[in-house]
Amino acid sequence: MVKLIRANRENIEEIIAEIRRKIQISEDIYNTVNQIINDVRINGDEALIRLSKSLDGIEIVPEEIIINREALREALGKVDAKLISALKKLRKNIERVERCRLRALSQGVKFRDGYAVRLSWKPIEAVGCYAPGGRATYLSTILMTGVPGKVAGVPRMVLATPPKKNRDDEYGVMAAAYIAGFDELLWIGGAQAIAALAYGTQRIRPVRKILGPGNRYVVAAKQIVQRDIDVDFPAGPTELVVIVDETSDFKTVAYDMAAQAEHGQDSMTLAITLSEIAGEKLFRMLEELSNILDSETARKSLQSNSYVIIADDLETLCKLVDKIAPEHLVISAKSSRKILRQISNAGVVTVGKNLPSVFIDYYSGTSHVLPTGGYAATFSGLTVLDYVRTISIVSGSKKSVVNARRIMEPLIISEGLNLHLQVLRVAAGDLN
Repeated sequence: MVKLIRANRENIEEIIAEIRRKIQISEDIYNTVNQIINDVRINGDEALIRLSKSLDGIEIVPEEIIINREALREALGKVDAKLISALKKLRKNIERVERCRLRALSQGVKFRDGYAVRLSWKPIEAVGCYAPGGRATYLSTILMTGVPGKVAGVPRMVLATPPKKNRDDEYGVMAAAYIAGFDELLWIGGAQAIAALAYGTQRIRPVRKILGPGNRYVVAAKQIVQRDIDVDFPAGPTELVVIVDETSDFKTVAYDMAAQAEHGQDSMTLAITLSEIAGEKLFRMLEELSNILDSETARKSLQSNSYVIIADDLETLCKLVDKIAPEHLVISAKSSRKILRQISNAGVVTVGKNLPSVFIDYYSGTSHVLPTGGYAATFSGLTVLDYVRTISIVSGSKKSVVNARRIMEPLIISEGLNLHLQVLRVAAGDLN
């Protein structure tokens, strides 16, 4: 059942510990994932085919593992026109946001000492993206991971996603992959997909970086292969925190929590309030909703991983949010600006009484690929910046060195690096 908890400054750590226990990855999962990764590294395509059959229940042949861009384009004519239009609109919104971010990198500064520093960026040469697909077909995630890469100009974009059991879902994924700008589609899911992207197989070329969300097995796989290849951040089971008060639209809040619970039974949904009336009203609504929802996944998730927390004061409320560092934070309360000023940790924040978190998922243009498991305290959500590397370019002359030497010399001498001192003096014209 949904849990109703009262939080104060004395029990806040106990509440956080309970939440953390529910979202941590077990050693059994890490051990299983290690075995899968080693299997793929040793046996390549044969392992992928065998694992697809045993884990996904789908038989694939080597020739069907990789779908090229031309084949992706052909799927456009086999998908409903309204869906194609929606995907293109979402792509446009994502492009607009990410181009704005990229422009901010093209800056520079001139110094009076006679030199200048400008920032340049270069795309990573090959990026692999993962889109989950067990309980649903996440076309929006395909765009969220693909479009920023194309905005960045990544030469080779590869999508890995679990194989589908029916043609309509298959065509939908292929069309979304084409619209998102992917060059290759791999019909592979789970930890084995992460291994194939990281190390390659007989048919699959490895990439230079892996991005995207997934279940605990995918998150564990990314953490393990990170010893050999760059990855983004842990983006695992969904997390939603909603801040409510007596003025909130409780029906919207309850259904938003149910919507995020629909992603999986391990989704975590919480509502936090200062109001006893609001907390108890939302608690009753969630209890009723968890018994009547058509989605068994959402029902079970609400019943096992959903909380309504009534906090003693605003400081406790904000401290709870910051310690949880949720993937999604929705502020559905009249004092939203005051609350927002006191919160630092969240993957994305939605402000507005009738603006649910799903607005981020399907329309806003900001990414719904976000850090989970508390990692929003140290990581940002997925952006175009994850697909590029920045390079500082410093230009100057002998005059620049002469002007800087009085600052540089004591620093070099303090570190005892005599050749550094000599090259400074040579460049300044002191030594022939």
